[in-house]
Amino acid sequence: MPFRLRDATAQDANAIAEVYYASFRLLTFLPMLHTLESYRWYVAKRMLKEWAVTVAEDDSGIVSFLGLRGEEVGHFYTRPDRIGRGAGTRLIEAAKSSGVAALELWCFQANTRARRFYEARGFRAIRFTDGAHNEEKTPDVRYRWERPRNAPSF
Repeated sequence: MPFRLRDATAQDANAIAEVYYASFRLLTFLPMLHTLESYRWYVAKRMLKEWAVTVAEDDSGIVSFLGLRGEEVGHFYTRPDRIGRGAGTRLIEAAKSSGVAALELWCFQANTRARRFYEARGFRAIRFTDGAHNEEKTPDVRYRWERPRNAPSF
């Protein structure tokens, strides 16, 4: 099933929050700090106002989203039943093509599936932490992708 990419709108807040919440429930090594309602509030009142959010959707609705602010990927999650089907790759490639020279993001160290995803797409680990700075207090890793020298930005 092909995915369509588009800019998120305020009307997408609930669907994005549901993907966000389902994604965190999948990460069983994390404490569940927030309810679905708190994700709905955060997406509507903060995320959609502070980040350029792109969604991937298919005939079932929104299946993945990515928040970008400058070179920072701050929110990037895929509905658990759609992981591995290409929506995330499409979103990362769109972010790389947005004119930035580099992208950086945080990933939990225990999220080995996501780490393999980033590394397979040219990101490299540049910093490991004990998680003291994140809300979950869970060890994480900083990743960076850089546009190859002499490569055009689209």
